[in-house]
Amino acid sequence: MARYKHIDTSPRFLAVNLQRQLLPGTFEHALNHLLDHGLDLTGFDARFSNDETGAAAYPPTMLLKVILFAYSQNV
Repeated sequence: MARYKHIDTSPRFLAVNLQRQLLPGTFEHALNHLLDHGLDLTGFDARFSNDETGAAAYPPTMLLKVILFAYSQNV
């Protein structure tokens, strides 16, 4: 089983809450919901071999969200 870093979407030291920023009906909300609940991305887990050794990796779903959002914004 791949080991991933924990991504805290509601940090305690910043005044930004990600869940409040993703307003229903926006592309960002739809992308977040689709990648969290709609797509099966477990195929990425087989590519990681950091179960016992190595550093924890960033979750592929979070990286895919960043890439797809940047692509949608022409970045």
